[in-house]
Amino acid sequence: MNGAACSQFDTKERALKLGESFEKQPRCGFHTIRYDFKPASIDTSCEGDLEVGKGEQVTITLPNLEGSTAPVTVFKGSKRPYLRECILIVNHDTGECRLEKLSSNISVKKTRAEGSSKIQSRIEQQQQQMRNANKTPSSGKTSSPLGKLSPTSPMDDIERGTYHPRLIRGLYHGGR
Repeated sequence: MNGAACSQFDTKERALKLGESFEKQPRCGFHTIRYDFKPASIDTSCEGDLEVGKGEQVTITLPNLEGSTAPVTVFKGSKRPYLRECILIVNHDTGECRLEKLSSNISVKKTRAEGSSKIQSRIEQQQQQMRNANKTPSSGKTSSPLGKLSPTSPMDDIERGTYHPRLIRGLYHGGR
C-alpha cells in the first residue's frame, strides 16, 4: 500500500478477479466483527485471542495497557454465516481489484468482569464490615451489625431492602 489510503475509485476501468473464497473448496475465509464499545485501555500494539466455541459462541480477549484496572478486555457474542455478502479488496499500488465472499458476521459485546460494578464492590465492602463487626467482642449490648456501620451509607438501605429505585439508578450510572 502506498500509505495514502484512497477512499474513492478513479475513473480507470479495472479487471475484477474473483478470489479464492469463490472456489468450491475455499482455503480461506473472510469475516466481519461488530463490537458495541472499544475501551481506550485496549493495547492496540499487542495480539489478542479469538475463540469460537460450541454453538458458534465467540470470545475475543484483548490485552489492556499496562496500569489498567483489568489486564484484559473480554468480548463475547456469536457468529452467523453470510449468505450473499462480499468484500472488494483494492490494491492501489498494483491496481488489482479482487472480490471475496464474506464467510461470517461475528457480533460481540464487551463483558464486565464479575463483581466489577461500583454497587457490587460497595456491597462487598459492607459485608466485610459486617463480618468484622461480628468478630469483635461485644460489650454486652445486643444490637444489629447494621447499626454498627458508620457513617450511614445509602447502601445500608439496600442491604435492609429499603431502597429507592432512583438511588439504585444513580449508583449504577456513577452517581449521575
